[in-house]
Amino acid sequence: MECQEFLSHYSEYLDGRVEPAMAGKLEAHLSECPKCRRYSEALLAGRDLIRSLPSLDVPSDFRPRLDHRIFHIEDGKSIARQSMGTGATTVSVLAVAVLVALSAWAPVLQLLDSQVELPPVIVAEPTLPSFTPEEPKPTFPRNLPIFTTTEFQDGIWGDSHDLLREYSPIGERRRNQALLRVGIE
Repeated sequence: MECQEFLSHYSEYLDGRVEPAMAGKLEAHLSECPKCRRYSEALLAGRDLIRSLPSLDVPSDFRPRLDHRIFHIEDGKSIARQSMGTGATTVSVLAVAVLVALSAWAPVLQLLDSQVELPPVIVAEPTLPSFTPEEPKPTFPRNLPIFTTTEFQDGIWGDSHDLLREYSPIGERRRNQALLRVGIE
């Protein structure tokens, strides 16, 4: 028997699940091979060390929590498998990207083929209106109201919150509540 075959059957031998003929072959190889004997001694020493440790006190809800975590791990794997798909999503995203790029570049590509000539724009100096002595020059009204800074403290339209209350759904709700109160009383 070779070492590889011994190692493949050794766990079953320790558990007592091999046929008697195979157990004899394994014991014969163990007595002849120093490497496999060393392996067996190290494994048995580790087994004895683990058995000598005190037993763990496991909470009563350990098993349901473990099952729940295993379920989520398996669920995550199935979700990942479903999201991988056949690549149709990737192909469709790339197709949409190409269509968007073509539609964005379409005007530029059309301008390359045809050129449009526009008439030149001539800019002249602006002419000022001239006043003749018969025409009176425009004047500003003398009785314009003078605004002081205290008049604009709430803004041009007064309290800005009044507009918000008037046109918001909250204002509509308050008006409806007022109508209900009047109807009740």
